[in-house]
Amino acid sequence: MVIKCKYTKYCGGCQGVNDDYAKSVTDKQSSCNKIFEPIGTPENIVTNFFPYKYRNKLTLAFAELKGKTLIGFFEEGSIKVTDIDGCILNGDWAGILIGILREYISRFKLRPYGANGGILRYAHARCVDSKIQLTLCVTTDNFAGRSWLYNKLKQNFNDVSFYLNINKRTDRAVFDKNFKFEYGNKYLTFDFAGVHVSICPSSFLQVNLPIAEKMYKKAIEFLDIKDSTQVIDLYSGVGITSIMFCRVAKKVIAIEENQNAVSNAKHMAKINNAGNIEFWAGKCEDMLDKMKPADDLVVFVDPARMGIEKGVLDRITSLSPRKIVYMSCNPETCVRDIKYILNDSNYQVSAIKPYDMFPFTKHIESLVCLQRQV
Repeated sequence: MVIKCKYTKYCGGCQGVNDDYAKSVTDKQSSCNKIFEPIGTPENIVTNFFPYKYRNKLTLAFAELKGKTLIGFFEEGSIKVTDIDGCILNGDWAGILIGILREYISRFKLRPYGANGGILRYAHARCVDSKIQLTLCVTTDNFAGRSWLYNKLKQNFNDVSFYLNINKRTDRAVFDKNFKFEYGNKYLTFDFAGVHVSICPSSFLQVNLPIAEKMYKKAIEFLDIKDSTQVIDLYSGVGITSIMFCRVAKKVIAIEENQNAVSNAKHMAKINNAGNIEFWAGKCEDMLDKMKPADDLVVFVDPARMGIEKGVLDRITSLSPRKIVYMSCNPETCVRDIKYILNDSNYQVSAIKPYDMFPFTKHIESLVCLQRQV
């Protein structure tokens, strides 16, 4: 066996990265077949051409051991930090960033947060097309060298967006509510699937953009959107899918509870000239109560791992959409929700398509298409 990652014995960031990728896909396919069996047979998993260097997001933890600053990932099931110089799943940019952070910490004598105080908790970064958005999660903004760090990042990346997150929580949460923009561009900007993306640090973005693009385009195909179609985009986040849908639909109603995400989505709609989207901020069940039936209605849902509340599922089916496409990062809750729909409404599953969004982890992403029976 060729050793691809020297940290895998201790690091909790992934599983089996030194194993054969084809075997990991076979194992995931078997798991998918079993989990989805109550609602249908999944198609073959859509795989990655190159299952490394795919992650655009990196969250590094800081710790101190015998006077040395550790930068890396938590060990599996532990708060111990595995000290790393890079990550095979993130690629070269991760090693560059870690090297810069090591130099920064050493130069300005910054200490990791711990029992005896300290400032640095996490570094959260996204990098697309050599454009980086770095957020230092710290206990205070009273520390030196931030302009030095920004200038060092500028020397190594094509574009920089630099934030602080003031995090005084007592748990292990990466972010608290208080973000402070420091230097560079306010947004991380890039083109993806024909959309001009422009996001803040707290915005949700799929970590594997090549696979995400395949999923989103397949979702459009499953929804069978026409120029007379109205699309409801539930849990719409920063609006990437809404913008993609609006280019082929008559109208899109994007529903999202997080007000920051809605603000980001409106900004993105403006720069994409997407005028046929209505953004509704609030809980899905409350917003769906305000919906009126449409002649040609389809629904796209992309919930968090816990899935969808029964009240929301009831409201969706009461609108009698022609198609429902469910995008899920948790097969178990997805199957639970789909079974609930099948038991109480006139829908059938027409397709189940899994995607290996997260190679060398236990996670799988999937699309399930439901068709209303005439």
